[in-house]
Amino acid sequence: MKITRNTPDQLIIENNPIWLAVFVSAFAMVFVAIGLFNIGAEPVMGFAFIGGGLFFGILFNLAFIRRTQLILDGPRNLVELRRRGWLNYVSMTWELRYLDRAIVESSNSGDSTTYRAAFVINGGMDAGTHPVTLVYSSGRGAKRAKDAINAWLDSRTTAS
Repeated sequence: MKITRNTPDQLIIENNPIWLAVFVSAFAMVFVAIGLFNIGAEPVMGFAFIGGGLFFGILFNLAFIRRTQLILDGPRNLVELRRRGWLNYVSMTWELRYLDRAIVESSNSGDSTTYRAAFVINGGMDAGTHPVTLVYSSGRGAKRAKDAINAWLDSRTTAS
């Protein structure tokens, strides 16, 4: 997660998984290349590798590659969460006054722990915890986002 704007009036945090898209596509292209090299000797197997590589490459790109923006906008008094995938665009908004804090959620699988940032809405119809990204990931991005959101909220309450 990357902080693209941090001013007293606005905080924008963005997750744009370009490298994940590159790796998923490269992995799929390996299977396409194997299929192309084998198509002369074993056409059925070659076409199976080409079709499988294309199918899974497209499927994983559609399922996992999603640009996310969290916008905290003081002048408009809004929290806006935008998600754009290959096939859809979703935008959700809340009143800024209901934003309580940001937290880090964790998920344990086997011997590794992954994280995602979330924010807590403490009023209105959507009260509860809302994740910024749908997927968990390793690294410090979730903590960096949480710290930026909480610091931005603290600066607004001390300035008021």
